[in-house]
This record gives sequence, C-alpha cells and structure tokens, in this order.
Amino acid sequence: MQSNELTLGKIVQRFLLYVGIALAALAVIAVCIVLSHGAKVPSAWLALAVFTTGLFWVTIRRSRIYWNRLGFWFAITGLFVVHLLVFVAALRAYPQWRGIWFMPVVIIEGGLFGAILYLLFGNRKC
Repeated sequence: MQSNELTLGKIVQRFLLYVGIALAALAVIAVCIVLSHGAKVPSAWLALAVFTTGLFWVTIRRSRIYWNRLGFWFAITGLFVVHLLVFVAALRAYPQWRGIWFMPVVIIEGGLFGAILYLLFGNRKC
C-alpha cells in the first residue's frame, strides 16, 4: 500500500475544505455586492462577523489534535450553526445591540466550546 493513496477520511477532509473555501468565497462576493450598492450594514452585524471568525479560528487552531476526526468537523459545524442562529435571532430582536458586547460573550463561548470539544474528543482514562 502506498502512502500517497487517498483514504475515505482524506477525501472527506478535502471535500469539506473545498466546501468551506467555496462558502467563504461566496460570502466575500456577497459582502462586496452589498457594499457596492451603498447598503449600510449595522455595526453589530459587522461585529458578529468579526467575532465569529475570531472565535472559530481560535477554537479550530487550538483543537489541532482533533482535526483528523470527522466527528470534530461535524461538532464544529454544529457549534457554528447554533452560534449563528442564536446571534441572528438576538440581533433581529434587539437592534440596539452594541458590537463591543460580543467580546465577553465570545470569551465565554470560547471556554464553553473548548469544554464541549474536550468532553466529546478528549482522552479519558476511566
């Protein structure tokens, strides 16, 4: 067996990487289109994008030991979806939300995400 053969896990990882790149490219294109038409984007929505990116960047980078597990990527995707659903609902219900308010929430979420990932994938010696 050659070491450069693609396994199912590597194929799935590449597929997810390509889907992520495609979604990021579409998001950038959408933002460019919205901004080019002179639309005003509330600062809280921009803060949501910035703090969400930072939260997941740090969470994923600090969880490097789990990257080879498909379940990790499903867990990250689930956390991402729940995070966005909660904050989109919050920003729609409370338009006075200030962008800086994301900072303490994201710090708490970072600890919570780390604990969830450890409980799901951490080494347990029982």
